[in-house]
Amino acid sequence: MFNGYIVAVVSPFQNNQLDLKSFEQYIKWLVNTGISGVVVGGSTGESLSLTLEEYTSLIKLSSEIIDKKIKLIGGVISSSTDYSLSLINSAEKYVDGFLCICPFYIKPTQKQIINHFQKISENTSKSIILYNNPSRVGTSIDEQAFYELAQINNVVAIKECSNDLSRFSVWRKNIKTNFDFLSGNDDSACGALAMGASGVISVSANICPKLCVKAYKSFKEGNICDFEKYRDMLAPLHKLMFSEPSPAPIKYALSKIGLMSEEVRAPLSVISSSLKAKIDNYMNMISNNNVQI
Repeated sequence: MFNGYIVAVVSPFQNNQLDLKSFEQYIKWLVNTGISGVVVGGSTGESLSLTLEEYTSLIKLSSEIIDKKIKLIGGVISSSTDYSLSLINSAEKYVDGFLCICPFYIKPTQKQIINHFQKISENTSKSIILYNNPSRVGTSIDEQAFYELAQINNVVAIKECSNDLSRFSVWRKNIKTNFDFLSGNDDSACGALAMGASGVISVSANICPKLCVKAYKSFKEGNICDFEKYRDMLAPLHKLMFSEPSPAPIKYALSKIGLMSEEVRAPLSVISSSLKAKIDNYMNMISNNNVQI
């Protein structure tokens, strides 16, 4: 159900207000690049700085533009089970599923993580993608908790951001066959595909969606020469996009192709001039090699 390249989209701002005009242009552009879906209102979308009304407006507009052409996934980035349900209730009629992070900062026990996702699953009929990101959350879903969660009927995938690529292979034991493993780390996504991931939820695909899709397709088709070429083209981009706090680097890159302002909400700030120069050089290199991004 969830495979290929899924873009973790940003939320454009202008004078600290949502820029829905730019967002509409941006989503229309992404839909026609070959990606398989988008995550709206996730951490790359600066979800923690969005009001519930802003979140809902982005989801609703995305639904109108996408019109079932690709998957629409709502980000659920909250430490509160009740507020997670508020996000879900506001977006449920528009989306194909929800990407739900483990409660962060509070460092919940494995039982508390299970209880959190069980309550979410009981309150929506939509598909749920578990989001395991221990570097951001402070704790990680362990193997036994994962097996228990994977048995829940509408828990259909996991976005895995740990550094343990073996999970994409080893954790396939004892779970339903229609369960998708998605990489959440651009810099190791190619390795994750080789270890069994069915797709990637990507930040880099914001700026090079066609190139990411080509890499994915060449891998799935067994065209290793092309896969290696695209992998090596993308590798510098992955490093640049996380050289300073995300999503500021990707917003700058998107501003360079005229899709939106580079503005972010505090405490984030626009990227340094030195990183801007490096991104400019990368984009010029891609352009000079006549590579469709």
